[in-house]
Amino acid sequence: MKKFLYLILFSAGLFVYKIQAQNYFFYKVDTLQSKVFWKCDKHNGLIKLKDGGFVIDKKLKPVAGTFIIDMHRIKDLDMDSKQYGTAVMIFENTLKNEFFEADKYPYAIFKLEEIQQLPDEWYKLTGDFTMHGITNCISFKAQIKIEKNNLTMTSEKFSIDRTDWGIYRMSPKRPYTDDQNGWTVPDQIDLKIELKAKRE
Repeated sequence: MKKFLYLILFSAGLFVYKIQAQNYFFYKVDTLQSKVFWKCDKHNGLIKLKDGGFVIDKKLKPVAGTFIIDMHRIKDLDMDSKQYGTAVMIFENTLKNEFFEADKYPYAIFKLEEIQQLPDEWYKLTGDFTMHGITNCISFKAQIKIEKNNLTMTSEKFSIDRTDWGIYRMSPKRPYTDDQNGWTVPDQIDLKIELKAKRE
């Protein structure tokens, strides 16, 4: 009878992978050293991760993975917090509370569904991305390096349209009607992911 290892990612038990223990390894994301960089219009910043991990086969190739982005941990990097402390706080709270509704939708989740190997440790990663209560399929290229017990993943910059996830706050497609100035924020958000993980 084959022995299986059940890898339960995240304390909430959101995802479970059933794999043959002798053929696969699990690399858990180091949330202190992992982040998602974002850019929209004139602003840029980062978001920290809540949890995540990769399943790696004996040939040191990724076969599955999931990571959770903590929407309460959005940071702005383009404004000096010492000089513009109040403005930064207001801006970050606006992103959390009015754009992404983090209290209602605290996490964005990427679940890897398909992996296409490319040259020089590059991969095309395709999976379900759930944000703001809506799930869409996204793809991006990333370089994944595995050296013994350490894994690093660095993606290329890629873009998403926030309205695909129902985020219409100040969108040009649906201007915010009670804003007398008619200000809008572009729908395109540029993302770049940098992850570090350790084998367990």
